[in-house]
Amino acid sequence: MILSSSLDIFRKDVRGNPVWIDTVEDLNDARHRMSQFAQALPGEYFVFDQRTHSVVASVPSQDCAWTPS
Repeated sequence: MILSSSLDIFRKDVRGNPVWIDTVEDLNDARHRMSQFAQALPGEYFVFDQRTHSVVASVPSQDCAWTPS
């Protein structure tokens, strides 16, 4: 049985609360989607790995390039 990872993409709202945006299956897709979201609506985005319960990538506000966490 192959386990697929579920990566959730969140955007922080004006109060710093996470708002769920999307779920993807791999980190490359997550990075690509975060860049798309950040270009359309600048803000702080991050990817949360449900399997490890950790943030695995992020896009700081006012930047469209991903950074590993």
